Amino acid sequence: MIRENNTYNHLVKGLLVSEAIWWSLVLVMYVFVPLESWGVKLLHSEMLGLWAIIPLLGILTWIQWRWKAQIYAEYSGYGSTRMLWVRFEPVKAFLHYFLLRSTYFFVVLAMAQPVAGSRKVNGSKRVLDLVICLDISNSMNTKDMGGNKTSRLTAAKNAIGELLNQLKGERIAVVVFANDAYTQLPLTMDYGAAKLFVPDIETSMISDQGTNIGRALEVAQDQFKDTESGKAILVITDGEDHEALWKKQLTELKKKNVELAYLGLGSAKGGLIPNNPYDESEGYKRENGQAVVSKIDQKGLTRMAGESGSILVTSDSPFPNIYDIAANYKNTKNKQVMKVEFKVDKNYFYIPTILALLCMICYFFLPIIIHPHKS
Repeated sequence: MIRENNTYNHLVKGLLVSEAIWWSLVLVMYVFVPLESWGVKLLHSEMLGLWAIIPLLGILTWIQWRWKAQIYAEYSGYGSTRMLWVRFEPVKAFLHYFLLRSTYFFVVLAMAQPVAGSRKVNGSKRVLDLVICLDISNSMNTKDMGGNKTSRLTAAKNAIGELLNQLKGERIAVVVFANDAYTQLPLTMDYGAAKLFVPDIETSMISDQGTNIGRALEVAQDQFKDTESGKAILVITDGEDHEALWKKQLTELKKKNVELAYLGLGSAKGGLIPNNPYDESEGYKRENGQAVVSKIDQKGLTRMAGESGSILVTSDSPFPNIYDIAANYKNTKNKQVMKVEFKVDKNYFYIPTILALLCMICYFFLPIIIHPHKS
């Protein structure tokens, strides 16, 4: 009995000493030799909190050993019960615990994903830069959309919002124009920011009125400098272009392989242009004493789209259907494949994974490696 008690005591001492040494080494490495000094970092360091279960595993093992010792002490007079302790080999018992604990330790370390250094990876991506040219001439305030209840400008904003919902990964920019043009939103992938900017666009932003589509195309092309992405421009207008500059810009667009599309807004019947879009009681725009009726310039838009080989969609709905335009841009994006080279962290999770697997194999084959004690 004394021998078995000594065996139990040695096991407990061995357990405590091994755990003390193990965790002391871990603490020293963490405090005095941090992983960063070796160029190593953990992608998911929060996973190391699972190591807190290891002491619980040690306690459960200690309880098991203590139970066996108590069983032997109480029934030491029974020969058959004696085998309970006689077959309990201290070396094998300790190795069982050590291998099980080590397996769990390395599994958690693998889950933390240690990385060091980086490696270059070649890849490709389909990219597209889209510039939306939005007409904010006064004629866009005409309410001839959806039964004369919605202005063309409001319908244009609705169309842009729907287009943003359908885009995936494209960079977008917004250029507003009348007789002059300027960039309202530079190229960005932040669709949320675009959705905040677009509703605030008003015709009063440009005092120099007119419909100079050519100037809009000229400003839009500034967004394509130093880019290898696919290029596309969407012009949203009622088509009443009073300038010929756009013909010159068509040549430039073809040289740069820029995909051009038009969304024409307005009805064939047309409507009056309010002097104040917020208060129609202030009257409507007049020329020679007559109220000006603004209609969609279907012929002009068809001619411009035909000369540039562009897609044209016209609508008098408050929520224009831009499916064809969105599909056209997807095709343009698929044609433009850009090769990219980027760096990724070298992940060494497989090292602790292999160590965990080896510990697990040794755990299951331990009875074969260490033969049971024969009395």
